[in-house]
Amino acid sequence: MTRSARRRPFRAAPACPVRGVSLVELMVGMVLGLFVIGVMSAVYMGSRNTFVAQESGSRLQENGRFAMDTIANDLRMSGFRGCLGTDVVDNTLNTPTALLYNFGLPIWGSRNTGAAWSPALSAPVDGLAALPAGDVLVVRRPAGTGWSLIGEMADTSAALTITPTTGFAQGDLLMLADCANAAVLQATNSTPGTDGSVAHVAGAGGVVPGVARSALVRTFANDARIWRMQTKIYYLAASQRRAGQVALWVYVSPAYDGAIQRAELVTGVERMALTYGVDTDGDFAADRFLRANQVSNWAQVVDARVELLLAGNSDTQTSSVQAYVFAGESVVPSDRKQRAVMSMLVSLRNAVP
Repeated sequence: MTRSARRRPFRAAPACPVRGVSLVELMVGMVLGLFVIGVMSAVYMGSRNTFVAQESGSRLQENGRFAMDTIANDLRMSGFRGCLGTDVVDNTLNTPTALLYNFGLPIWGSRNTGAAWSPALSAPVDGLAALPAGDVLVVRRPAGTGWSLIGEMADTSAALTITPTTGFAQGDLLMLADCANAAVLQATNSTPGTDGSVAHVAGAGGVVPGVARSALVRTFANDARIWRMQTKIYYLAASQRRAGQVALWVYVSPAYDGAIQRAELVTGVERMALTYGVDTDGDFAADRFLRANQVSNWAQVVDARVELLLAGNSDTQTSSVQAYVFAGESVVPSDRKQRAVMSMLVSLRNAVP
């Protein structure tokens, strides 16, 4: 065997050196990772806070518009007398000047002066726990559409004849009007709608407040229409939906068709202020704007200005304290709640010819 043919012993190639991550490199990587996570978290929280703020602001605007539209609709319909205009209404009810039954006056209001409510509150408002942060507004208006008479009354005390309907029931407060006269009465018979005959008998039992006299101002014919009448009371009270917040409430009397008599309308209304445009010279235009405690003759009110202060939840904070102007006063709050001030001027269209 030649020397070159001899088998040479196998020698493995030297292995490459293995290197790990140093402590410094690991710390630098962790710092960079934490920095990226922090930036992403800041972007996320900023976007989330912006979204929450915009959502809260939109909710405030939506609640404010809903409250304003509801109040404005009632103010515009207050004092409705059909085609009669501004003439005096003949009220045949017992206690015709009581707050719930004084349908001769379109609206009424009260303001807390710090010492007491002025004008003084009466039933049922004095039992509603109204907060002094808001005025009390009382609106008297028709509920639903009118129903035509189908025959002339035999005399001023006769029952009203209508096409049978389920729209009227015993105890309903009603206004009967044409273009010459209007009268407020109450249905005293048990089934006035389905019978097609609406009785209004003085002293009849089972109805409140009851009828003081059966005779109306005159006989009405089939050119007259009859409406159910209703009184609505707007005020601020503690919210039942969210503890610690104030809400706008509405009290309705009578509550027709199974409706809720007392309801929380909008949560988060901190303040409500009203001023009333009073016509002092008989030209059906407001000459002065007064607070409720300054109005001496509610029959002269032709306009109403409503202001609402709405506040967001306590978990929605602004970046800094936001001052606002409400009822002509500049206010710097002690918290960073998001707030919105809304106002509107409504003409009482039934208070003018």
